[in-house]
Amino acid sequence: MITKILIVDDEAYIREELLETINAEGYKCCEAANGEEALNILRSDNEIAIVLTDIQMPGKDGIEMIREAKQESCKNRNIEFIIMTGHGGSAEAISALKLGVLDFIEKPIDIEHLCHVVRRAEELVTLRRTKEHYQASLEADVHAKTIKVRNLLKNVEDAYDEALTCLAVAAEFKDPETGHHIQRIGEYSKFMAHQLGWSEERQHMMLLAAPLHDVGKIGTPEIVLLKPGKLDPDEVEIMKEHSQNGFNILSHAEHSVMKMAATIARNHHERWNGGGYPRGLKGTEIPIEARIVAVVDVYDALRSKRPYKPEFDQEKTLSIMLDGDGRTDPSHFDPQMLDILRNNSEQFDAIYKGLAD
Repeated sequence: MITKILIVDDEAYIREELLETINAEGYKCCEAANGEEALNILRSDNEIAIVLTDIQMPGKDGIEMIREAKQESCKNRNIEFIIMTGHGGSAEAISALKLGVLDFIEKPIDIEHLCHVVRRAEELVTLRRTKEHYQASLEADVHAKTIKVRNLLKNVEDAYDEALTCLAVAAEFKDPETGHHIQRIGEYSKFMAHQLGWSEERQHMMLLAAPLHDVGKIGTPEIVLLKPGKLDPDEVEIMKEHSQNGFNILSHAEHSVMKMAATIARNHHERWNGGGYPRGLKGTEIPIEARIVAVVDVYDALRSKRPYKPEFDQEKTLSIMLDGDGRTDPSHFDPQMLDILRNNSEQFDAIYKGLAD
């Protein structure tokens, strides 16, 4: 690309001489007779890369023109300014240099020196433009690759989420009547995590991990799992094994969601009063993730039809959990989690109805 130069001088013969000389060096040129005319040209012509300007001219002088150009039309452009004057003193030279002028050439002009300064200005403009082009290309390339990586990560995350869902469904597969139970458990748990002020990332972890709470049921015999009546003591012990079995299945993974799921699987049947299983943990000894699922799992079980019970409505379910019914007692649950259920019962009801079987 041929470099374009603007020559600004109120003396017509000087402009003509410079035009002829600079054109002969292979540059494109245009001219202006004063500072105001030069500004108008700079505003309309983005190709100009170098400005050769006199200082003392009628109207707007060269220093004023450069100052205004840098403040507006050339603010974000790569333009080099070169001063030419037969009257410039040290004060004017200092003013010009403060504005970032490349050089200060005295008249009468030494053509060879002028051509040298113009070539140096061209090199600086070309260098800056090349750098900007490279930076823009680099940013575009980084942006494109970032989007690609994000899409790949999204695909991996989606696949991971689906794998977790499939694993949770596998645990429920023996019991088709549970339907959307695992989805609801995830949504309840995420909602409670939100009410506890957890980060969005940790809420999402609960959404994925909580549905795996009963993955250990994969190893529970169907004769026990689907028994319509009350379990005998031996069958109860067999059923209880699903907590530890779930932990054993999930605890080999290093991923944070799987670790959380393993913790939930092992501890969601522990009770706040210490009467739960498999380890008889009490109060805050029980991991908070498991305390959340302990509440939402019982809530959903009460709301849902099971081989051993009919479904209960919202009012009866809340009454059982908050007041007790002889089998389920508020002392089984973390009081903070019960408060969230009590104060947000409409949201729990909406989740249940929105994902009803």
